[in-house]
Amino acid sequence: MEAWLFYGLAASLCWGTDAIMSKIVTSDKYLNVPAMHSSLLMLAGIASAFIIYFLLQSKDLNLTMKILGIILLVAIFIYAIFALKQANIAITWPVIFFGIMQGLLWGTGMVFTFLAFAGGADAAKLVPIYNTNTLVSVLLGLAFLHELGAPGTRMQVISGALLIVIGSILVSN
Repeated sequence: MEAWLFYGLAASLCWGTDAIMSKIVTSDKYLNVPAMHSSLLMLAGIASAFIIYFLLQSKDLNLTMKILGIILLVAIFIYAIFALKQANIAITWPVIFFGIMQGLLWGTGMVFTFLAFAGGADAAKLVPIYNTNTLVSVLLGLAFLHELGAPGTRMQVISGALLIVIGSILVSN
């Protein structure tokens, strides 16, 4: 398997899972965090993905700059927690975990996309591959959130998602 294809599939998995995390955080059926506040937690997750990747990959970054990167990340987390407390959002472990995971998964998906493009992927081939995240979201929504209860509806959604996968396979060859 070519590296760019692996990165594209990894991005798809990250983004498909991210959609489920976002549903859990914002839906009144689950954690019911308002979208504006959920986006702040997502920012902390996105910043984590990019700063950690940058710190791990930077060979010529001195120790002071690495420490400043870690301090920046901690400051973002502290800001998010205090802003949520001020807005009277219940700060629970599920809220923090799922809120940050939605951003961490999204950011990690972007890192995989950057790696795929840096590895020579064509946009015309990579974009359909990572857009199979629709199938990932559908399957996770069915399996874990018990969405689409009616069997006829379930088959329509799965069939549509499979057509996306078939199209991405055709484009990637």
